[in-house]
Amino acid sequence: MTVAVRSGGGIRAALPLVTAGFVISFVLVGGGINTVSVFVNAIAATTDWSRSQLSLAVSVGALSAALVTPLVGAAVDRFGVRVPMTIGVVLLGCGFSVLPVMHAAWQFVAANVLLGAGFGACALLPVTVAVTVCVQERTGLALGLVTAGSSLGALVFAPAAQMIIEVSGWRSAYVFLGGIIVLTPLPFLVFALPRGRLERPTNANAAAGGPTPALHELRRPGVAPLAAIMILPGLASFSVAVHLVPYLTGIGHAASIAAAALGATIGISAVGKIAGGYVADRFGAIQTVRLTMTIWVVAFALLHHASGALALWTFVPLYGLALGTQVAVVPAIALAVLGPERFGTLFGLLQLGNMLASAVGPIVSGLIFDASGQYGAAVLLWIGTMIIATAIAWKMRSPMPLPPPAQAVA
Repeated sequence: MTVAVRSGGGIRAALPLVTAGFVISFVLVGGGINTVSVFVNAIAATTDWSRSQLSLAVSVGALSAALVTPLVGAAVDRFGVRVPMTIGVVLLGCGFSVLPVMHAAWQFVAANVLLGAGFGACALLPVTVAVTVCVQERTGLALGLVTAGSSLGALVFAPAAQMIIEVSGWRSAYVFLGGIIVLTPLPFLVFALPRGRLERPTNANAAAGGPTPALHELRRPGVAPLAAIMILPGLASFSVAVHLVPYLTGIGHAASIAAAALGATIGISAVGKIAGGYVADRFGAIQTVRLTMTIWVVAFALLHHASGALALWTFVPLYGLALGTQVAVVPAIALAVLGPERFGTLFGLLQLGNMLASAVGPIVSGLIFDASGQYGAAVLLWIGTMIIATAIAWKMRSPMPLPPPAQAVA
């Protein structure tokens, strides 16, 4: 018998779900995804594999995660979060079993295919959908608490992985990290995560006469601007994640200062996720995103003139707060625009666009640098992208509030 999960409660009622989301985000995203560069550098230093081979493996993993995202969203709608997450744990276990014993570059590629699909199924989408649908009061704060885990996890696991690599080598570090990542979701799958399909709020506007194809539903009003405020910031923000350190060193900052600036943006983004979620609950999600986008443009303008310390260290908190707020608040807007009935499927399709844009952005910025020998034009591209996204956010109509939740069904 399938038991629908009661929706409509606040954070206190959904505390097990929010706690599970925070821990899973902390370990799987913060420790598994945000530590990739640490291992790439270590593997390159001890093998004859080229940087292009290693970069290809990481890119293939990201593509694998992107491609499974719509399938995961559809699975969450049909089965709930436990089925796709269980499959994700199995895939993660297979991927991490390859990494410590690999001896050829193609094995690294194969492992990343498994890991990308595993992280996509277990870490990136299911908990976000569950929290967005089930926590109808103070949704922004709940999402902020969950997503803050990834930022805090990166601050803990990146130096920890580096320490293990220096002491015992990258193979031992993969054994340690892989064990933690694979084991962490298991108790939550047994005790904390919702069982069965997620109960959705009653949708009086749902179309009668059977389900509508997902791609057709993406043509409804409000979806195009929603896609824009998801995809355009992804294109710019991941470019910054990849190219910020070389950009800052290229304009005269020491490598230690550049790395500290990047780390500070990650740490401050955790504050942005929680504070931004709180502000969105109090003043409205779309209003918060409009303010966030505007701050983001200001931050990029400062980055364009960041050769001075004042501009750089003003950019860092503004960018970190804006980045964190965007991550925490957009799912709440998406639920109001897309509706609850097939939220996982539709949000997964939009997340696919976001992830593909995130993959393209760093490549374009790298090509600009290769052609010109500097990042100035790339930064202008980031600014232009965010100006467009900001204009769309200010023109976007506030989504209608969701109707009251339906009764739980046993």
